[in-house]
Amino acid sequence: MTKNYLPPIAIGLGILFCFNMLMVSSVAPYALGKQFFAWFLGVILFFIGTQINPRQIASSKIYIFLTSCFFLLLPILLNNITRGARSWINLGFISFQPSEFVKPWLMLFLVHTNFPLLIFIPIGIVMLQPDLGSAITIGLLLVPIILYNKQIFKLALLGALLLIISSPLIWSHVLHGYQRQRIVTFLNPQSDPQGHGYNIIQSKIAIGSGGLWGKGYKKGSQGQLLFLPAKHTDFMFAVTAEELGLVGVSLIIFSYYLITKTLINRAFEVRNNRPLSLFILGIAFQVWGQSFINIGVNLGMIPVTGIPLPFMSVGGSSIMALMFSLGVSSSS
Repeated sequence: MTKNYLPPIAIGLGILFCFNMLMVSSVAPYALGKQFFAWFLGVILFFIGTQINPRQIASSKIYIFLTSCFFLLLPILLNNITRGARSWINLGFISFQPSEFVKPWLMLFLVHTNFPLLIFIPIGIVMLQPDLGSAITIGLLLVPIILYNKQIFKLALLGALLLIISSPLIWSHVLHGYQRQRIVTFLNPQSDPQGHGYNIIQSKIAIGSGGLWGKGYKKGSQGQLLFLPAKHTDFMFAVTAEELGLVGVSLIIFSYYLITKTLINRAFEVRNNRPLSLFILGIAFQVWGQSFINIGVNLGMIPVTGIPLPFMSVGGSSIMALMFSLGVSSSS
């Protein structure tokens, strides 16, 4: 990445790092050390990623794809159950989520393959775990491929039409019971205020009570008094809005805008290097898409999906994978 693009990325990441450390120390102080270590490893992975040029690994695409699918299958084969899903590998001293680590590698596969719809194989594996949130974020990687390829774009439109037509069958036979309940709760959280609608209601209370400047560090009632479950993961945006207010979350949103805009500008600058350009666009859509969905969930505008807020939610796998991806985007 040229010098003109490095400062905006560094500024965006710097803001997110500061807010992340501040909020983790507030709502999940026990995870602060691990979170800082994840950022440290992420910086190392960033520089490793700068040495990988997507154009130069075309011959390895099939091995990358098969290895990614193998790692996604491992949690299922090992039967490691965490929060009702088999999506983590626990090595005792460390646990990680393969669905996060394989995203940049699947994007490297997509920029070279003539069969991009093979991405639905790893998506299907992730759905079997089951982890709808990770499946959606892997699917986001396909967006630039769809926009670039007219034939794939037509297939996508056809697929969207078939999805709408078959939605009753999907509702009855594909979605799990808890996933159907999330949609019902999204449409009417008050239908089950003490059950499935509880998180959304508490999230809205937290965001609304923060006002312009917030209640202050460690002074948020919903987060500190444990009214809001998953406050350090899925609902990190809500507890941040409660403690730091509109001003705080506006800076976070600005950081996402800065990173995404810089990546898109960079992608168009290197469009003569098609694999690198598409890879950068894929990562830009991933950062933007995850941010949009997570914030939408916290505001009650999107059904709960379990997608982390990039660089903010507690979890080293996501941070390290994204930092590696940004490193590859910076290669020449």
